Amino acid sequence: MYLLCLLNFVVVKFFGSFEAVQKRMEDVLLQRELYGIWNISLEPFQSITASVSSYIRDPGFGVITLFLIGNILIFVPLGFLLPLLLKKPSYIKTMLISLGVIVSIETLQLVTCLGIADVDDVLSNMIGSTIGYAAYYFIEKNMIINKYNKRIKPRIPSV
Repeated sequence: MYLLCLLNFVVVKFFGSFEAVQKRMEDVLLQRELYGIWNISLEPFQSITASVSSYIRDPGFGVITLFLIGNILIFVPLGFLLPLLLKKPSYIKTMLISLGVIVSIETLQLVTCLGIADVDDVLSNMIGSTIGYAAYYFIEKNMIINKYNKRIKPRIPSV
């Protein structure tokens, strides 16, 4: 369910209007045709730098800053939930699967013209997934979750 919501929120952005989704696709295709502008950004730290600069100029949470924070927060659950699904969870496995999901989403945005494939999105999404894994690791190490990903049953003292 999380992945379906993630795909809708990040790629499709369907919030009740098919016309809005179609218009977005047409606009991207028009930019390609008229100006040769593709919906891809391969320059690392371009949008992250813009977000930080925007925040420094105006310490409120403007749109650019919210996009950066949102790109991080929306992938925290992925980093937390993946180890729960893996038989032998590890940081490397979780990050590789997260990277695969994130790159797939960015590729979908490029191919479907439903967004901008941005290397900074990959970086910020991976930060979110890392935060999620850190939360999982902290909880797991504090014996809330055992190594087989089952909740530990509380011990009830016998009388």
